[in-house]
Amino acid sequence: MNKYSDYISEETPPKASAMINTFRAFGYNLQTAVADIIDNSISAKAKNVWIDYEWRGSESWVTIRDDGEGMDKGELINAMTPGSKDPKDERDVNDLGRFGLGLKTSSFSQCKVLTVVSKKKEFHPLKRCWNLDFVNKTGNWSLLDYISNQSFVDKLSNQESGTIIFWEKLDRFVGNSHIENEAARKVFLEEFALVEEHLSLVFHRYLEKGKLKLWINGLLITPWDPFMKEEVGVQLVGDEYFDNNNIHVKCYVLPHISKINPSSRIKAKTEDWYKLQGFYVYRNERLLLYGDWLGIFTKNEHYKNARVLIDIPNKFDHDWKIDIKKATATPPITIRKDLLRLGKLTRHTAANIYRFRGNQIMLDDSITSFDFKPVWKATKQRDGGIKYYVNTDHPVINQILESDVIKKDDLKTILKLISSTTPIESIIQNYSESPESIELRNDSNELEQGTIKLAQLMFASLNKSGISKEIAIKQILNIQPFNEYPQLLEYLK
Repeated sequence: MNKYSDYISEETPPKASAMINTFRAFGYNLQTAVADIIDNSISAKAKNVWIDYEWRGSESWVTIRDDGEGMDKGELINAMTPGSKDPKDERDVNDLGRFGLGLKTSSFSQCKVLTVVSKKKEFHPLKRCWNLDFVNKTGNWSLLDYISNQSFVDKLSNQESGTIIFWEKLDRFVGNSHIENEAARKVFLEEFALVEEHLSLVFHRYLEKGKLKLWINGLLITPWDPFMKEEVGVQLVGDEYFDNNNIHVKCYVLPHISKINPSSRIKAKTEDWYKLQGFYVYRNERLLLYGDWLGIFTKNEHYKNARVLIDIPNKFDHDWKIDIKKATATPPITIRKDLLRLGKLTRHTAANIYRFRGNQIMLDDSITSFDFKPVWKATKQRDGGIKYYVNTDHPVINQILESDVIKKDDLKTILKLISSTTPIESIIQNYSESPESIELRNDSNELEQGTIKLAQLMFASLNKSGISKEIAIKQILNIQPFNEYPQLLEYLK
């Protein structure tokens, strides 16, 4: 090996203004930035984290305070120094950091002034501040012993130990907004509502076990378990360990949405279930990545109840390619085959829920071996597609069709029955499994006698009410399905 020390070399430290502004472009949003700060609080053995914010237009601010162990001067300066940790260093098993960049990159992604105040037990609080405008102006790595609001130092003085992260000049989502700008204020508050949702999910296992309490403007954040283990009907279809018991995989299938009580549906985010399917990767019980099949599968409507929990220790960060934001992960080749197998099992079980709910067999009009009478039936077309139609042999429908006179209430009852039994799950499942064979509309535009007769009846009724022929035709051709058949004109005379 060459002895590089024998060669002439130059020191080329990065320019302060260029480098510190590069840290702003790591792709954090407010939710992930706050979560990254809380990771540091957990590593500092905090039991409580208080997130506070105040709308003041361009002077708005955010603080994240914990009751962890705090830092002495050397530790504080080290924490404020970019790249202060070597990712290869061995860490405590509960350490949620890796690169020594999280505090800086997450903070700079949201603000231009970052101040950290910290206090160790039996010591006075210490403070240090990065002001990006000042760094850009001077071109120096000038870490300031400064804080713009002494009350935050006083607040920490009342604690035995802890740390406060103080964000000012929130240019990324507040900018120069005036305090009276109601639209900007609304966006500001909506962002923090998303922060609360994000934290209740990302740290739900800490919150459930009482290892951590999170507060946002004085209100306690409650956990949300994406596997809904307390809900009746949740299935655990797989539970295995891999890699010398370092990796734990648990496969859950949630019940059909209709089986969840209405009050739980709101918290369960049922409107987002399609997005929430997939693998949930946890490192030290902190959720890193969720709602993603990790390139092993693609998302599909009838797998939306499938969720697979993966637990990994922090020593596997390199193997799983965990990024700085803790937002991406790539499973190593050694476990992909097991994730493929367990993913297939979970997805198959989830699909069966919708196959059952859709009464797929019972809708098939080619099967006559049972007496079940559905309101809707399905028939396979020559091209493999499926056509759905109302079953006129259904006893309720048939009884009204056989009547000489159809009463208004009876017609309302039939329409309600047809709309309430529309086989949505079956249609979605068929389209998900074979979209190329499903014709949602018949493109042939063949005009049937029933459509002609119905249009003529409506035309006659409109004429009788005094509406002119021209206006009557225009109204009819603006009504579905008549709007699809311009050739109706020759029948309306």
